Amino acid sequence: MDFARARLGGGINLDRRSVLLEPTIRHIVEEFRVSFPHRKIETEISLPEAVNCDAQRISQLLSNLVANAIAHGAEGGTVGIRAVLDGNDFVLFVSNPGEPIPVDALERLFQPFTREDFRPSQQGLGLGLYIAFEIARGHGGKLEVTSTVEETRFTFRMPRWLP
Repeated sequence: MDFARARLGGGINLDRRSVLLEPTIRHIVEEFRVSFPHRKIETEISLPEAVNCDAQRISQLLSNLVANAIAHGAEGGTVGIRAVLDGNDFVLFVSNPGEPIPVDALERLFQPFTREDFRPSQQGLGLGLYIAFEIARGHGGKLEVTSTVEETRFTFRMPRWLP
């Protein structure tokens, strides 16, 4: 449904409220730690003030990014999650070591159904990053990726308050 709404121009539905995100983010991280006890997940979470957002959608975005980091990152590598306030912005990043994403893949990474072009052995439709990108856009923010031999990092940045 999210895919259809976004593709038809309606965008992702949001229910924005002033919310303390730290407990929500910690909950998502703990779910991954329980589900993947063999994976090391390091966090830096410091969100002492409220953010105007849809907390369920931010959870969905974070879940998509962490699931990708676990699925595509180096098996013994550490998944890093950082969520902080930076001036008037809320910033969230998820990183992992592993093979860098090819440059031609980076250009299309947030488009739907493109994952099969680069990792055909993986399960899924290739919609997770597209939906995460649309959630970021719906919040007036950006989702960006960098990928080097050291790490792949997805960074989400949005204004803490409505413009």
